[in-house]
Amino acid sequence: MSQIQVVPPLDKDLDDASVAKLVQSIIESAMSDRASDIHIEPYQEKLLVRARIDGRLSNYSEYPSHLTSGIVSRIKVLARMNIIERRRPQDGQFTSEFNGRQIDVRVSTVASINGEKVVMRLLDSSKPTVELSELGMSETQLAEFENMILANNGLVLVAGPTGSGKSTTLHSALKIVAVEHKNVVTIEDPIEYVVPGITQIPVHDANEAGFAVQLRAVMRQDPDIIMVGETRDIETARISVQAALTGHLVLSTIHATDAVGAIYRLIQMDIEPHLLASSFRGAISQRLIRKVCTNCATPRKPTAAQRKMFTEYGLATNSIMEAVGCEECRHTGYRERVAAFQILESTEALNDLIASKASPSQLRELAFASGMSTLEYEGLRLASEGVTTIEEALTLAVAHDIA
Repeated sequence: MSQIQVVPPLDKDLDDASVAKLVQSIIESAMSDRASDIHIEPYQEKLLVRARIDGRLSNYSEYPSHLTSGIVSRIKVLARMNIIERRRPQDGQFTSEFNGRQIDVRVSTVASINGEKVVMRLLDSSKPTVELSELGMSETQLAEFENMILANNGLVLVAGPTGSGKSTTLHSALKIVAVEHKNVVTIEDPIEYVVPGITQIPVHDANEAGFAVQLRAVMRQDPDIIMVGETRDIETARISVQAALTGHLVLSTIHATDAVGAIYRLIQMDIEPHLLASSFRGAISQRLIRKVCTNCATPRKPTAAQRKMFTEYGLATNSIMEAVGCEECRHTGYRERVAAFQILESTEALNDLIASKASPSQLRELAFASGMSTLEYEGLRLASEGVTTIEEALTLAVAHDIA
């Protein structure tokens, strides 16, 4: 496990150069461990640093509490924040170099009872996008999703909570659809991947250049394919649907619990059901689960209860993987993550139901009857294939007795 070394002396405040070096070491150590976020948390007796790695927060290092002010101030200076203001929340950003790459660091501060807490999100826009076939979809799901995104027009929605890999999925899709004769434009906040050959537009809400404003401008830029980083308001939703109806392919993320929920979320935004039915091409929902570390994972036979559960889901396996732990995975047994997907492709029957203002339960009933799987099933499928453990898969599943 990578540990951050405390810079001496500990019995007094560090000078500015030492504090700067310490902050840089925190960021570099977290980056080397593939962390997505760093939490700087002040307590009465210590300053705790935690890092989110593969979706899980873990204690990273501790420092004497008297170093809190200097460390927080250094981060705020880097992010061009007001270092005097310590009561109101602030947001900022800066870039940091790691292994020859420029890392975008998004900073947020809030006032806690023991001082300001800082959270830094680490974004490496130079990292390569993942191939669509490597995301975790089954062969059937991959064919369904490719059928959606290779259409000449329509609306494709990707649903899931924050941090579920939605942007990664859309950028992987863009690698397939962004051909030379297409004008592909993305509107993002933030831009997580830099993709050659397409126009990427950052959102600036502070300058009144949010998603809706940028999307309206893009419609005058002769686009073929538009990726909207997030449909978060009624105006953006309406413009996206209109764009899909007028011959454009629109890909967008949306916060919803599942694929059917993505449809209903737009209806809740007062999108007319008949317009949504005419533009809807498909929706997917996804969640991230940890992959077993290939260096230390050990195969074992499933218990009778586990084998029964696989059978109930229509799956069969004689071997599952057990997370052991080693230096490469920081003794967690897991390294990196994979997505479990639920895919709902447009059909005439589904669109008729949408247009008739059917309830979510009616839409789900038809979707499952048409072959849409559950996230629970997809998690267990990945476990049966040795990609993850059954324990990790069951974070997506309903409760089972697997003792």
